[in-house]
Amino acid sequence: MISLLKSRRTPAPEDAGPQAAPAAGELVDPGVMDEIRHLELISRTVVDGLLAGKHRSTTKGGCCEFAQHRQYAPGDEIRQIDWQIYARNDRYFVRQFEEETNLHAIVALDTSGSMKFGLSTDSKLEYSRRAAACLARLLLHQRDSVGAAVLNDERPLFAPPRQNASHLQAILSVLQTAQAGGSGSLGSQVRACIPRLRRRGMFILFSDCFGDLGDLAKALRVVRARGHDVVVMQVLAPEEVHFNFRHWSSFQSLETAGQKINLDPAAIRDEYLRRIRAFLEQLEETVTGLGGDYVRITTNHSLADALGWFLRSRMARA
Repeated sequence: MISLLKSRRTPAPEDAGPQAAPAAGELVDPGVMDEIRHLELISRTVVDGLLAGKHRSTTKGGCCEFAQHRQYAPGDEIRQIDWQIYARNDRYFVRQFEEETNLHAIVALDTSGSMKFGLSTDSKLEYSRRAAACLARLLLHQRDSVGAAVLNDERPLFAPPRQNASHLQAILSVLQTAQAGGSGSLGSQVRACIPRLRRRGMFILFSDCFGDLGDLAKALRVVRARGHDVVVMQVLAPEEVHFNFRHWSSFQSLETAGQKINLDPAAIRDEYLRRIRAFLEQLEETVTGLGGDYVRITTNHSLADALGWFLRSRMARA
């Protein structure tokens, strides 16, 4: 059982089957957004010489990619006024470019087989998918640029960071494609995503983080070395943390077909809890040692409460 945990194969009762992905429009929970809309996701990393989340770059126009229009405000540069819009509508609008954004962020979703586990709650994948969607919506509400990556055994599915509000649909469409079932190295999957992180910003990983912790640490170290703010959201099922099984059960690997074990949970509970606690402590020390943020969430907790706590803690330390 413990060896299954270490090799990234979460022990799971046989009735923990796959769950259908929700429609893209259902990923952003209005109730969650009502709870967190007044909060802000602030980066602690200095981006292009400015504190992300607090200031905007002084670079405007030039070779930067056009993002959107917004209404003219006193202090805006006259040269950025779009005179064609003024001719049509008799109102002043200025052009905004990607370089002007506060923050570039990527929400990355682990789709390893262990992420499909969900016994008394939604699966870890489903919880992570909704959390990533809500954070993406919040970032766009802040007028930041955000994209999404679905990690897998081949190459990540990617929606590049954009600032315009209409980009939310592209992000949700990518997140909606995520299906748990891979068995590859999470570290390798993160490394495959790095070339797409073209501008320093924030990399937010949603994963149970089971597997080769050393390999994951190496990948995250590269992300940090490139100037990105790293946040690891470890999403776990309550049964994985507390191992509150009471009767003889049949457990099967979610990443290796046919691997199954029958046992009395009481016989290994103490040893399991000792090892899972050691693993969680090691992961937290690894992430914080790299200068990243580590957040542990269990799927029986309110998503609004979990995200609210994370956002408030970031704001308090900004």
